[in-house]
Amino acid sequence: MTAFFYAFMTRLISLLSFILLLSACQSEPQYSKLTGSTMGTTYNITLESQGIPLEQLQESINKELDTINQLMSTYIPDSEINQFNALTSDQCFHFSDATWTVLVAARDIYHQTNGAFDITVGPLIQRWGFDAAEYDDKVPSRQEVERLRLAVGTDKLKFDFAEQCLSKSVPELTINLSAIAKGYAVDQLTHIMEEYNAANYLVEIGGETKGQGVNVHGLPWRIAVEKPASGIQQQGLLIVALSGTSIATSGDYRNYFEVDGQRFSHTIDPTSGYPITHNLTSVSVIHPSNMYADAYATAFSVMGFEASKEFAKEYQLPIFLVTKQDGKLTSFTNEQFQELVLDPSQPTAE
Repeated sequence: MTAFFYAFMTRLISLLSFILLLSACQSEPQYSKLTGSTMGTTYNITLESQGIPLEQLQESINKELDTINQLMSTYIPDSEINQFNALTSDQCFHFSDATWTVLVAARDIYHQTNGAFDITVGPLIQRWGFDAAEYDDKVPSRQEVERLRLAVGTDKLKFDFAEQCLSKSVPELTINLSAIAKGYAVDQLTHIMEEYNAANYLVEIGGETKGQGVNVHGLPWRIAVEKPASGIQQQGLLIVALSGTSIATSGDYRNYFEVDGQRFSHTIDPTSGYPITHNLTSVSVIHPSNMYADAYATAFSVMGFEASKEFAKEYQLPIFLVTKQDGKLTSFTNEQFQELVLDPSQPTAE
């Protein structure tokens, strides 16, 4: 009887252990990653994927990104943006709902930042050689800069909200949404994730990132904010938590050229027509909307350290600023950003 009882109990314990182990394995969250190319860069999406048809989800993602690209790209000849740019009259051009949403946001941010964020600055960027190799890094004359500035300014665009159309007061004026469209695309992809009932996910396009819920470790998504450095080496400087919010970073530490020993940033100040000269080298902004975070990061790169601090204080924006003086980097985080900074020894989003 005793031997039988012990044998029975041993088998029962083994069976219970197996059931508990099987249950634990079944409850382990399954995370998947979707990647692809878009807007001249890549997208990466990590999500908890149980019960989600991943192939169908990726098809929806690619379709949405293709639609946004067709509407807002300056590299697609018949895009909505290029159709407007080709106009030489004051005709009011009707835009789709998607592009109109981005245009209205760009207009609002232009006024909020006193012109630091300007979707019409393209001709100046092109002439300074960052989009056009034919200039061979030649610095434009002051007269040429002033002439180009005559065709720059979001205030030269007339918004007809009743007809959802846009006209321009200067025939040469063009618009470029590259500093806000990726952020808009990130926001749109999060809407798709919600349509597929994804509760935990991280969406990233070209560095613009938005997180919802928790990662595979059950923690808020943890994103490394890069330490600015010339060359290819990267070093994480801060780890921040993202859950229900997004982050965008802009900096001048990689894209620049030098002429006669003078360094010219890729960031152009629309109000002067010249590359920025202040020592703010990188800015990261956290905002519920990645579209706004994307645009604000660009605007702050133009505005400089003190103006960015004041703006962030007024609008209660979490910001992380890095300045460079005499070859040394100095960082600043405001109170709202510091609340999201985490222990760097813990796992990141990957």
